[in-house]
Amino acid sequence: MAKRSVKKARQQGASAEPPPRQEASRRQFWIGVVVAAAILIPLGTVGVVIASGSDDPPPAGATDPDAEFQAEVESEAAKLREITQVRDKEQVAELTERMRGTVEALAPVLDGMGRTLPPGEDEKVGPLADAADVDQWRKAVRTEDEFFADSVSGETGTNVARGGFATSLDALGEAVESYRLALAQPAAQDALLEQARRQRDLAVRSWSVAATQLDAINIATGYGHQHVYLGGTEAAGGFGADPAPEGSGAEGGE
Repeated sequence: MAKRSVKKARQQGASAEPPPRQEASRRQFWIGVVVAAAILIPLGTVGVVIASGSDDPPPAGATDPDAEFQAEVESEAAKLREITQVRDKEQVAELTERMRGTVEALAPVLDGMGRTLPPGEDEKVGPLADAADVDQWRKAVRTEDEFFADSVSGETGTNVARGGFATSLDALGEAVESYRLALAQPAAQDALLEQARRQRDLAVRSWSVAATQLDAINIATGYGHQHVYLGGTEAAGGFGADPAPEGSGAEGGE
């Protein structure tokens, strides 16, 4: 009977102390949880929460586990913030460069539509483009829209700019389709051209909002003012570029 009692006591003692590897795994898990919170909550607040976990001071000469845990959280949070800032700066640069190229690619589309539907002159309708030209417009818009086929998540400001540009290209694509239908359906041509005008203007206005956001995040990430606007923006009711020189006004972005 005594042997069984000793064996049972040993088993209970073994189960009461989790393996060191399990303890380390749990510690890393909670560090990850608190680091995620620290990105959204000031570290001082997180520190208060951690410190409030125990009212008993550590024994003299012993390491304070709460202070050690908080130090690890602060270190990991700082690393994560640095990684996020670097990634966001790279995404802003990529988006800006790509949208400059898109502005150039869309120039023939907007120029061609503008000859038929002059921006800011809602009552005027000019000569129609050839079907072959409209097919080229269609191809150009679809090619540029493919950039947004892959959803890339970044900082909120960058995501807003990306979403605005994608929305603008969708609207411009619809405008081209309406124009294309106007050529194919003479009986409904007037109505379809007016629809194309409204869709084109919506696309240009949407782009201007996204371009303004892009300008703001370039300033915040250290690149300064970057003006990436479509032609005819103000005539279509959108925002125009501010007069600040390109690259001026950078705020940081380390």
